Amino acid sequence: MRVDLKFMRTRIKRVSSLDRNDILEISRHIWEGHDYLPFIIDEWLKDPNSYTYGFEVDDRLVAVANLRLIENGRTGWMEGLRVHPDHRRKGFANVLTERLIKKAEDLGVQRFRYATSTENQASLMLAEKFGFVKVLEMGVFWHPNARIIQSMGSYPHIRKSNPSEVYKLLQGNPHIIPHKVLIYDWKALDSTLEGLETLGKSHEFYIASKAKMDSLSYAYPKRVPERSLWVFTICATEPHGFLSHLSYNIAIALKKGFNAIMGTYEIDFEETLHNVNWGTDERWDTHVVLLEKGMC
Repeated sequence: MRVDLKFMRTRIKRVSSLDRNDILEISRHIWEGHDYLPFIIDEWLKDPNSYTYGFEVDDRLVAVANLRLIENGRTGWMEGLRVHPDHRRKGFANVLTERLIKKAEDLGVQRFRYATSTENQASLMLAEKFGFVKVLEMGVFWHPNARIIQSMGSYPHIRKSNPSEVYKLLQGNPHIIPHKVLIYDWKALDSTLEGLETLGKSHEFYIASKAKMDSLSYAYPKRVPERSLWVFTICATEPHGFLSHLSYNIAIALKKGFNAIMGTYEIDFEETLHNVNWGTDERWDTHVVLLEKGMC
C-alpha cells in the first residue's frame, strides 16, 4: 500500500536519542513487550557503522530500521525493522527499506541482507518486492526451562576450540557449514577466517571430531533486562553429532546458570529435535530465513 501524504506531515529522518520514547512505544507492541530494540538502540546510535532511520508522522516516529555495515563494509545488514501497529499496512516498511537500500548503494556495499521468520509473511512479501532471494533456511527453537529436558544419553567427547582451529578444520570439511554462512541469533556472517574471528569475540566454539571434524556448535550468553538465555547454533553431518552438541550446550547453559535456551539448527534435524523429550509443551519454534539482494 502506498503512503498517503495528503493529511499528514511525514518525513524520513536519521534517528537520534531524542526519539527513544517513540521507539519504546513501538517496541512495546512487539513480542508481547519483549522486543530487543530498547536494549540495542543506544548501541546503534553510537556505532559509526550503523545508520538508523525512522519514518515520522506529525512529529512522531512510527517506524524504525537500522542498516549496519559488516564484513569490512562488504555487506549491508538490515535489522530492527518495526512499524507501530496503528500505522501498519500504509507502506512505511517499504519506504524505510527503500531508503536503507539506497544508503547501502551509496556506501558501496556488495550485498544487502536480512533475516526473518518464515511466519512473518509481511517481511517475506517485502523481500519479494525488493528483489531479495533466499540464501538458506534453518530451524530455531526456544525452551524456557532446560533443567526439565530429559537426558539424551551419552555422546562423543566435545571440546572447546577457537576461530583459527575451526577455520583450518573447515577447509577439509566445508559441508558442515550450510552455504558457508554462520547463522547466529538471527544474524549471519560468512564462514571465512574473518567471520569466525568476528564471531569469536562474543561466542565460544565447540567441536566433536573423529578422524576429522564432523560437528560444530558456537554459543554465547545473551543477557537483557528481565531475560537471560544461552544461545547456540549447531552444525552437524548426522543426527548423532547433532544430539551430541544439543546435549552439550544444555549442560553448558545449566553450568553457567542459564535456564532458558535458544538454538538454531539445520532443518534436516527437525524430526530428530522433535523426538527429544522436552518435559513440557512450553516450547516455541520457527524457521529463520536469510535473504539477500546483490548490489552490483
